[in-house]
Amino acid sequence: MQRGRRRAAEPIPVSIVLDVDTVYAFDPVPGSLTEAERTHVVGGQANTWTEHVDTVSRLDHQLFPRVVALAEALWSADAGPRDVEEFRGCLTEHLARLDALGVEYRHESGPRPWEERPGVPGRPSTREERAASIDAVTANIAV
Repeated sequence: MQRGRRRAAEPIPVSIVLDVDTVYAFDPVPGSLTEAERTHVVGGQANTWTEHVDTVSRLDHQLFPRVVALAEALWSADAGPRDVEEFRGCLTEHLARLDALGVEYRHESGPRPWEERPGVPGRPSTREERAASIDAVTANIAV
């Protein structure tokens, strides 16, 4: 789910909550990779777990506009430093297209009343909590 600021009535959160700027900052080919390692990165994808998605509008809310930010991050991976403010200008134009198509994306101001899920706490976690969980699960895997 995408939330910069957690609200009690947000749709069901599971795991790490990412906002548009965080997704846009994703680097599919980090500088820490060697040249040989970089050749193995051939693309990217956005997985969506739908066990908490009961309608198409909920799917829209879960995917958009973060998937737009991810697409831009993947398309511009080799284009040099990214400018989040420039992207936000382009995103504003793209959101108008989503509005015209009837896509019920997650607005930055928060969910619309019909998108809320009050009283459903979900299982949100921070990046640190998620990393600790993965470390615990993978601790006995031999390298």
